[in-house]
Amino acid sequence: MNQHIAQMTLVVADYDEAIEFYTKKLNFDLIEDTPLTENKRWVVVKPKGAKECALLLAKSASETQTKSVGNQTGGRVFLFLHTDHFDRDFNSLLDNQIKIINGPRMEEYGKVAVFEDLYGNLWDLIEPSLISEYFYSTAILKIKENEKISFALDELKILRQHTLLEAGSVSFDLKQSKEDPTVIIIWECFKNESSFQEHLQSAHLANFLKKDLVTLQNGYQTLNIY
Repeated sequence: MNQHIAQMTLVVADYDEAIEFYTKKLNFDLIEDTPLTENKRWVVVKPKGAKECALLLAKSASETQTKSVGNQTGGRVFLFLHTDHFDRDFNSLLDNQIKIINGPRMEEYGKVAVFEDLYGNLWDLIEPSLISEYFYSTAILKIKENEKISFALDELKILRQHTLLEAGSVSFDLKQSKEDPTVIIIWECFKNESSFQEHLQSAHLANFLKKDLVTLQNGYQTLNIY
């Protein structure tokens, strides 16, 4: 099966003002503007470089539709515009006097700012973080005493909980060998190597190591290639 969303309807008050905003201020491409009836047109715009999803600008034709103009999600962010150059496009928003609601700010998923379109719909402008920039670590541990396997696993789960609360922590996976239950594999991901080094100096890791429950069999710093 191969599916994708080809178009999304965006209810607008007027075709021409919507086209003007999206093509002149957001620099979208006008893909189609075809008259269907005296009052209805098929108007499609798309961000530059977009390969699939486009916006169908549909002029409101009833009282109910008019009420939804600018409020298609009840005040939540409606659309997410990804970019390969946040600063360029954010400065363009400022130059075009587009209202910025908040941001820019850095999140785990990338650099983001929220802005309003001409009707008040909220958009996220996002430059996604590249997963390849993250720092990955794999550790193979050996629980020292068979009778302490359950206790060691509980302590590792506590360590995981504390680690995930660190500002630079992205993920922490615990795996146990089926063949040898004393063998534990830890897969960790941090925002960068500095975050990993801060983790190594953390009090919760030091407390875990003081319990002397495991030995480090092997450790790897890895790159994400897929």
